[in-house]
Amino acid sequence: MVSVTVEEYLRTSYEPEMEYVAGQLVDRHVGEYYHSLTQSVVAAELCACARERRYRAFIALRIQMGDAPRYRVPDVCVKALPYEVAPILTRPDLVVEILSTEDQVIDLLEKIGDYQAAGIPHIWVVDPYKRTLLVADQAGIRKPATQVLSTPLVGEVDFKALFQQLDEPAE
Repeated sequence: MVSVTVEEYLRTSYEPEMEYVAGQLVDRHVGEYYHSLTQSVVAAELCACARERRYRAFIALRIQMGDAPRYRVPDVCVKALPYEVAPILTRPDLVVEILSTEDQVIDLLEKIGDYQAAGIPHIWVVDPYKRTLLVADQAGIRKPATQVLSTPLVGEVDFKALFQQLDEPAE
């Protein structure tokens, strides 16, 4: 980890995008085939209904965790319309984290805790390798009974169908 000031973090672009936690730059584990493909199919599914359901979906956008100088970068997030356009998004309505093979449980739990503390109402964790899901909210973290997740804003998302897309041949 590298120490930087929050001002330096906010004025610097990173490739891939980094998170900022407790004065430290934090790597995101991205760039793997299934992570990237899952991010694409989830974002495409969410974007397909965005206009009709009045929200916007974003990929790898910095979001501020409340008033603290902590910035996370979810793989996909959703914000209801209308909202104030700013360089850094605050309190999206849904964040989607897609696991990579290098993600550690302790890091994931810390990130989910940040999202919960920031008041983000819906948090989905997608594991494209095991084809499993977790849902987190203010009540805690749980494995859903089905692979269809929903929120009042985005409606239903059928992850079984999305996972099937991961298995389609790359012709």
